[in-house]
Amino acid sequence: MKRVRRWWWLVLVVALVVGGGYVFTRSGGGGSEPARWRTATVTRGDLLVSISASGSVRPAAEVEVRSRATGVVRDVLVDEGQRISAGQVLVLIDDPDAAAAVRTAQANLDAAQARLGQAEAQRTSQAAQDAAQVRQAQAGVDAARARLANLLAGSRPEEVQQAEEAVRVAAATLVLAQRDFERSEQLFRDGFISQQQLDLAKAQLDQARAQHRSALERLNLVKAGATAEQIAEARAAVRQAEAALQQARARQLEEPVRQQQIAAARAEVRQAGTALANAASRLAETRIRAPVAGVVVKRSVEVGQSVIGGTAGSGTPVLSLAVDIPVLAAVMVDEADIAQVRPGITAEVRADGLPGETFSGVVAAISPTSQLVSNVVQYEVTVEVTDPRRLLKFGMTVEAEFILVQRRGVLLVPREALRGEETKAVMIVEGERLVPRVVRTGGTDGRMVEILDGVREGETLYLGENRTQQTAPSQPRNPFVPSLPRRGTPAPPPPPGHP
Repeated sequence: MKRVRRWWWLVLVVALVVGGGYVFTRSGGGGSEPARWRTATVTRGDLLVSISASGSVRPAAEVEVRSRATGVVRDVLVDEGQRISAGQVLVLIDDPDAAAAVRTAQANLDAAQARLGQAEAQRTSQAAQDAAQVRQAQAGVDAARARLANLLAGSRPEEVQQAEEAVRVAAATLVLAQRDFERSEQLFRDGFISQQQLDLAKAQLDQARAQHRSALERLNLVKAGATAEQIAEARAAVRQAEAALQQARARQLEEPVRQQQIAAARAEVRQAGTALANAASRLAETRIRAPVAGVVVKRSVEVGQSVIGGTAGSGTPVLSLAVDIPVLAAVMVDEADIAQVRPGITAEVRADGLPGETFSGVVAAISPTSQLVSNVVQYEVTVEVTDPRRLLKFGMTVEAEFILVQRRGVLLVPREALRGEETKAVMIVEGERLVPRVVRTGGTDGRMVEILDGVREGETLYLGENRTQQTAPSQPRNPFVPSLPRRGTPAPPPPPGHP
């Protein structure tokens, strides 16, 4: 049936446009016809399509701060309603055991570090000493072995030549010393030198004789070679030097043991450091800090009150915080309107307690589950509100107007000016004539409709009969359809030329 009506309407509109338009005439008594019409002008303005819902301001999150330390409340540094930052100290707990544990752990760490430093210093010093002893012992072994090899090899020709040269030098020196002494004796007898000078010449002569004898003995030994006793002594010296080298190397083998001792000392330092960190963490828990930024909404403890520490869910509650960034408004939207609300669309939020103030917002979330409120199915919509002056308070009643369509500077006509269902048309008032015109529509707020094409700003549109007139309403007449006279009224005269 709808398709039939639509095609009838299109055929009718086309026929009327081809025939020159509708002409509205009186079907009753006299009077100006347009004065009995209700009209409207095509205007240019802003179109706003929105739906509204009410709700309240709520925090983004609520956090209950509990004590992790056991002790007595020494001070509460914040009050209800105070805005705090993340990490800010809120409450001080007096826990003497925690402070003592930190001091003890620090002392243990200092001692462990001292032992480690001592072990590392000893290891460095001992390693250098052992290396020097090994080098010294190796040099002794090399020297002993070289002496033994020389003794076993016998005298070399160059050694004999050196010994003979030493004898000749010593003999020449002895001859010179003998002549000097004889000359000194003569000079002494003649009284030209003293006894002391004579004694000096005698000592030089004796020294030259001793050096000559030593050189002769050395020459004889070199020519004769080493004795069995000397070889035995040389071999014993080699064995003694090798034993000293083994002992020096054995001391170097203790290096891994010293490294293990250092590793153990380092482990003690790490263990002591962990104990200190744990003790410091326990002491830090006596300074209860804000886990997030927000507003203090409840103060649960007072100075002097005992608290029991625990984990996140078992400690004594000390404060309740509300996160106010971002500012959120939770409003309830009817089931009939929820399909038009989407995340990201804008909203204007107004609070009953702040007349004249309007806050901009954006839909942040839509609850997937419904709630039955006063026998009406509704969905909770969360709006993120921009409130730089922080005027909104938790729990304030607010109304959110969701902006579904917003057009600025568009052509607008009253909704009642439109005719048709799927294809829309309007009646343009041209003097005493109504001319139909097909239009293309846009959005609507239920009262005004946006016209995208088909009319111009300032044109006058026919809305209907003026209901204030008491006379019978005029009806539009198609000039191609003859009109019948009303009952009780004369028929109109026939047009000229009509038989």
